[in-house]
Amino acid sequence: MGLRLIGFLIFCSVFFASKSIAVQLSPKQLAYIKSLSASEKKELAEQYGVSVDDLGSNRLPKKKNNLLDELGEREEDDLYKEQIPEEEEKEQEDDELKLFGYDLFEKKNVEQGANLVMQAAPGNYPINVGDYLIVSFYGKLNITHEVQVSGDGQLLVPGLSPVNVLGLTLNEAKSLILSKVKQEVIGGEAIITTGELQPISITIAGEVKKPGIYTLPALTSITQALNYADGITELGSLRNIQQKRKGEQVSNLDLYDLLLTGDNSADTILRNGDVVFVPSIEKRVTVDGAINRPAIYELKSGEHLQDLLKIGGGISARGSKENITILRFTQQNRKTVVSVDISQKGDAALHDGDEIKIPAVSSELEKAVTLIGAVTHPGPRQWSKGLKLSKILTSLKSDLLPITDKNYALIIRENSEDSDKYVLQFSPKSVVAGTSDLELRSGDQVVFFSRFESAIEEVNELNRFAYVAEEVLEMEKDRLLEEYKREQFFESIGRESLLSSSSEQKSQPLTTREILQGKSLEVSESNYSLYSRQRLLRPIIRELNRQGAPDGAAPVVSVNGEVRYPGLYPLPVNASISGLLEAAGGLKESAYPEKIEVSRLAYEDGIEGIQHIELNLNKLTGNFKVNSKDVISVFSKPKWQDSSKIKIVGEVRFPGSYTLSAGESLSDVIQRAGGLTDYAFEGGAVFTREYLREQEQELLKDLSKTLRADLASSSFQKSVSSANLSYEDMDNLINDISQQEALGRMVIDLPKVIDNEQVILLRNGDTLFIPKKVDTVSVVGEVNVSTSMQYDPTMTLVTI
Repeated sequence: MGLRLIGFLIFCSVFFASKSIAVQLSPKQLAYIKSLSASEKKELAEQYGVSVDDLGSNRLPKKKNNLLDELGEREEDDLYKEQIPEEEEKEQEDDELKLFGYDLFEKKNVEQGANLVMQAAPGNYPINVGDYLIVSFYGKLNITHEVQVSGDGQLLVPGLSPVNVLGLTLNEAKSLILSKVKQEVIGGEAIITTGELQPISITIAGEVKKPGIYTLPALTSITQALNYADGITELGSLRNIQQKRKGEQVSNLDLYDLLLTGDNSADTILRNGDVVFVPSIEKRVTVDGAINRPAIYELKSGEHLQDLLKIGGGISARGSKENITILRFTQQNRKTVVSVDISQKGDAALHDGDEIKIPAVSSELEKAVTLIGAVTHPGPRQWSKGLKLSKILTSLKSDLLPITDKNYALIIRENSEDSDKYVLQFSPKSVVAGTSDLELRSGDQVVFFSRFESAIEEVNELNRFAYVAEEVLEMEKDRLLEEYKREQFFESIGRESLLSSSSEQKSQPLTTREILQGKSLEVSESNYSLYSRQRLLRPIIRELNRQGAPDGAAPVVSVNGEVRYPGLYPLPVNASISGLLEAAGGLKESAYPEKIEVSRLAYEDGIEGIQHIELNLNKLTGNFKVNSKDVISVFSKPKWQDSSKIKIVGEVRFPGSYTLSAGESLSDVIQRAGGLTDYAFEGGAVFTREYLREQEQELLKDLSKTLRADLASSSFQKSVSSANLSYEDMDNLINDISQQEALGRMVIDLPKVIDNEQVILLRNGDTLFIPKKVDTVSVVGEVNVSTSMQYDPTMTLVTI
C-alpha cells in the first residue's frame, strides 16, 4: 500500500469513527479518492465497510460496528411493520391533511441534492481566495495556465502583471484579465474559465432539522444548502427563508414560487460566510373539501381567502363558491364560524389556525329526469319544458327489458313548496300505444318494475334472451355503484335515500304457536327479484309514511286478497280502484270482481270507526275516490278452490288419483272408483290424511325435545341408571323417535262408510288403501313348530 493511501486512511479514520452520522467529504477529499487506482479504492472501501460506488459520492453512509447492529435495526423495523400494517398506515396517512411543501426535503430528495455535479460558475459568482482560474492563450501564444487566487486576492498569471480579483465577480475578473492581455501580450487573445472553486463555509440556522456550520461546494444554492441540513422542520417557514451576509438580509426565498410555478430565480448562490436562516411560521391555515389540493398552507401577511384558493389549485369542478365555511378560534379560546360567499368576487381575511371548508355542490341533478328499474338504459335524461313520457318511452321492446311490467310504473315527484314526495301512476303499454301520456318535471324519478317477484323466475326469463344476461349484470353493477354514492350522501346528512335498498334481517322460521296466531313468514330480501315491487316500493313507502301527520294521513293503501302481489302500495294522485288493482299485479283467476270491499277509517261525532264499502268492479261507474290508508280486499269466487285430489290404492275396480269437488265424501269417490272388488278386505282399510300426518310429525318432534330435556335433568338420570341404560343409549333412542315418519292415519269403519252410515268429507292429499283378503292363519311363538295354515271357519284355537 502506498504512503499516500496510508496517510489518507489515517485521515479518514477520524471521520469514520462516529457511526451515528453520515460522513461528508470535501471536494479535495473527493478529488483525492478519484486519483486512487481501482485496487486502492477497493481496499479503502473494504477497510471502512462501504461500497466502491459510495466512495464516489461526497456523503458516505454511516458504518455499522458489526452484524448485530444491522440485525438489531432490521428486527426493530420488522417489529414496527408488524404493529402497523402497511395498508392501515397508508389509509391513516391519506385521511390526514399534510403540510404543503415539506416533502420537498424528504430523504430521497436530500440524497439527490447532496450529489451536486460540477457546473459552470455564473457571471455574478464572486471570486474567493483559493479559487482557480484557467487562462487559455491563443493566437500568438498557445498555452494554458491554471492559476489560484492568492491570500491577498492577487492572481499571478505568467506573462501578465499581477491582477487583484478579490471581491470581483467572475465577469468583472474576466474583463480585467482580458484588458491586461490586450495591453501586455501583443497579438494574443485569451479565454478565461473557472477551475476548482474553493468550498464555502456557511451557517444554517433556525427551524431546520440539522442546524450548524457547513462546508459546501462553492456553487451551492439556498435550497441545496437546506438539503444538506435535512430540510425544514414543520415549525419552519417555507415562504420567508432569509439569506444574510454580514448581519444584513440580502435575499428572501419563497419556496411556494418554486413549488407552484417552478420559479427558482430567488434561489441564489451562497457566498462564503453567508447565513441561511429559517424563521418560525407566522400564519398557517387548513383548507379541505372540494378544492383541488386540500392541505395545510402557510400564508404571508396580507394574503386572503382568494390567495389561499389560488395556492390550493382553485375550487374543484364539484365545489361551491357559496357558503364557504371558516372555523376560527377566538381570543376567548372558543370556536366560531364565518360563512363567506365568493361567487361575486368576494374575499375574506384569514387568521392563523383557520380551518376552511369548501362545500360541494348539491348532488341533485338539474333539469333532468331519472329512469330507475327495469329499463334498458337506466339513469338520467335531459329535461326540457314540455317533455312527456312518450318522448323517452317510444318502444316497449327497445326501451324496456323483457321482464318489465308493461301495465304498472310510477313517477316520484317532489312538491316544490314543502319537498314532500307524491306519486303518479301510469301504464307503459298505454304510453307507447298513445292512449295516455304525462308531462314530466325536472327532478322526476320514473320507476319501472319487473313482472316477477321471485328472483329465480326473473333469471329464468332473462336466460331466454341471449343479450340480456350480461347487460343486466352491468346494469346491476352500475346501480349498486350509484346506490352506494347516494347512500353515502344521505348518510352524511343523517337521512335515508328515497330509492335505497336497505338490507333487511333474514327471516326466521315460524314456530307452531306463531302459525296458530295467524302470523306469516316474510320472504328473505335475497329471494326477491332485482326490480321487484317488494324491493323498489319499500323505500318509497317508507318515505311516504314519514310524511304522515295528524292533519293528513300518509298516501299509502293496502291491497289484499285475490291479487297477484298483495301488500302496501303508494297512493297516486290519479288513483283509481282499477289502477291500484293493476299495481298489485292484477286479479287472480280466483278473484270475484263483483265483490270488492274498501275498508276505511271513519269519524262520526268524534268517534273513530271502520266503514266498509262494497264495490262491483263490473258495474263501477265514474272514478271511485280512494283515500289514504284504505284497505282494498278482493274476495275469491264462491265455492272456488284449487284442484284437490284423493288417492285410492288397492282393491277397487279403478284405483288411482281422483279430483275432488267441494263437499264430496269418501263413499262418493269409492263409487266413482267402481266399488270394491271381491277380494277387498274391508276391515283392513287404512285411511290417511295429510294435515294429520303433519300434526303427528310435529308431535314427534315435541316428544323428542321433551325427552331430551328430561334426559338432562337429575331425576331422569336416576331412572336411567336404574334401568341400566347409558346416556348414549337413551340419546340413540330419542334420535330414533325423532326420525320416525308419521303416517297420519285416521281410523274408519269402511263398511259403514260404504253404507253412508259414516260420512267422511274428503280433503286434498287424502289416501285410502284397501288390502286383499288373507286366507291363511300363522302360528308363532311358544309352540313346537311355527307354521301357517289355510283358514277354515270351523277351526278353533284348540284344534290348531
